[in-house]
Amino acid sequence: MCDYDEFRFECNHSVCRLKSYCHFARNDPNHICLGVKKLRDSWLQAGQLCDKCIEDGFRLVNGKIWGPPHRVR
Repeated sequence: MCDYDEFRFECNHSVCRLKSYCHFARNDPNHICLGVKKLRDSWLQAGQLCDKCIEDGFRLVNGKIWGPPHRVR
């Protein structure tokens, strides 16, 4: 069972990242885990937006999420 951490952001998105490989994945040349993926910890990232929302132009101002201005064509 490989261990994962979950990071939860203010935009209600979450990202899971590998914390540690299980015994079998460590010994496999391609680090393939055929077992269960186990969530070890869940971390609230207070005051942070995920990378995707920041790339899309969203900003967190005074605890509120602001979107990019709409372009009129």
